[in-house]
Amino acid sequence: MKTYLLGLIYSLTFIVSYAQAQSPSSTRFWVSPGIGKATYPSMMIAMAIEPANTKTILSGRFSVNGEWIMHDTPGIRTAEWGLLYGRRLNNILVSAGVSYLSGAARGNYLYTDPNPYLGTGKVYEKINYQTIGIPMEVRYIAALKHVGIGLTAFGNVNTKRSFIGLNVSLYAGKMK
Repeated sequence: MKTYLLGLIYSLTFIVSYAQAQSPSSTRFWVSPGIGKATYPSMMIAMAIEPANTKTILSGRFSVNGEWIMHDTPGIRTAEWGLLYGRRLNNILVSAGVSYLSGAARGNYLYTDPNPYLGTGKVYEKINYQTIGIPMEVRYIAALKHVGIGLTAFGNVNTKRSFIGLNVSLYAGKMK
């Protein structure tokens, strides 16, 4: 009986000490501004949360890519609001989801401005559009406890102006 009791105490002590040595996983979250290039120069801000004890990521992103210095009028631009779901594979996050896009495109040529302030002076019809798309991204993040830097390959498949791009981002939040 004494041996059984000592064995039980030893086992419980080992289990408790082993459990305390394991660092419990906690919820991660971050905010990330970035700049890069899609069809045109782009800016992106993203937010994400990774619930404790999972490898899943829920993220939202807002991105704008377009002509910042226009040679012709109107400037081409696309703005995207996306909600993505993905998985963490060590320092790599892979996500896809659904997004709302709006933007402006050039239509038919209208006339040439004889005294343009900048550019060629060519003026085209402005075509505004709105559509739903499928955003995708692969993020590589090198992070410390609360800050990080990363590279994002991103894109969106839609009926109006699909795009792909590459972005450099800074991260702030609970990264580990």
